[in-house]
Amino acid sequence: MASSTIVGALACQRNSFLKTFQTKVVSCKEYEPIKTSRDKQNKNKTSSKTEEGSPEALYALELQDTILFPEGGGQPSDKGVLATVSEKIPVHMVLRQELTAVHVTPQPVEVGSEVTLEVDWKRRLDIMQQHTGQHLISAIFDTYDLETLSWSMGDMINYIELPRKVEQSVINEVSEKVNNMIVENLPIKVTTPDKLGREIDTSHIPDDYDLSKGIVRVVQIGDIDSNPCCGTHLTATGQIQAVAFLHQTNVRGGNSRLHFICGSRVSRQLTAYHLILKDILDSSPEYLTNVQKELTTLINANKDAGVNVSTDQTVVYLNGEHRVGTGGMVKITGPLAEEIQQELKKHLKNMKGGGKGSSFQGKITHYEKGEVETVLRYLESLTL
Repeated sequence: MASSTIVGALACQRNSFLKTFQTKVVSCKEYEPIKTSRDKQNKNKTSSKTEEGSPEALYALELQDTILFPEGGGQPSDKGVLATVSEKIPVHMVLRQELTAVHVTPQPVEVGSEVTLEVDWKRRLDIMQQHTGQHLISAIFDTYDLETLSWSMGDMINYIELPRKVEQSVINEVSEKVNNMIVENLPIKVTTPDKLGREIDTSHIPDDYDLSKGIVRVVQIGDIDSNPCCGTHLTATGQIQAVAFLHQTNVRGGNSRLHFICGSRVSRQLTAYHLILKDILDSSPEYLTNVQKELTTLINANKDAGVNVSTDQTVVYLNGEHRVGTGGMVKITGPLAEEIQQELKKHLKNMKGGGKGSSFQGKITHYEKGEVETVLRYLESLTL
């Protein structure tokens, strides 16, 4: 019986830009949850399980080779399609079991069958941009004596964990250096320790990966970084496109998580943020300048409030010097906008404006005595 290619030498690792690939089914059996390296780090987390309560039967396929990357190195597994001569079968996830890549599908495929794999390319490219971007970011922070302790790739936002909170001036410097190196389009290549001619730190390689039989891959970015990594990567820094740093959060022991995004996520996030601001506020630069101080104060005073501006919540914004009666602007957006604006008109005698559905915008010429307190009591009584 034919054997499968070991993880470390998979087709997706040899050439991360392959989008389709022909291979053969080596084994097929009913799927049983496999302990991944992530599971071992967190016993309460079962990343390889199907959705709770799902009655769907799943199958574990081993292939001669694959272009679908198995979860590992902080990188999620690829998704894609496995096509037989008669049908296309979705591949829900790919997991590493020691040196073997296991493909999880909703139906079995006969052993010996010739199949064609197709990777979800949009997802793969996004993952490579985040992962390669993280390597570049960590390499630059290393020059500031700020070692990356861990990292996490999210569906939209990633983070690296650093040993302390980083000054904004340093973040700005790193951002400029990283994006300059993207413009320089530095080459990225994968090699092995023996070809490097020096020892490589393998302490972060999972215990269940047999180094005596496996292959250690070292990702090199120009002359600035060289690190062991099993993941799929870009071939030049220009393919990262862009990197943007977002915010920091304090975590255990004085460490800090610096959140960031790379690639096409930068433009998508910028557009999303702009639309939120445009919907909640006013699109004119002059207006944004006027409310910037007030919004910053509100956000800083409520960092742990967990406010999430989305279509599921309603935001009410009022401003003005109510203590001396000076009016201001009122903006309401969200599913309860119409109900709230009707109620506010009862309490704010001098409120004028208009809107329909989930949006209302207006102004208050001046506040009467006690109006703001009444409005606040009303808003606090709601479950937004």
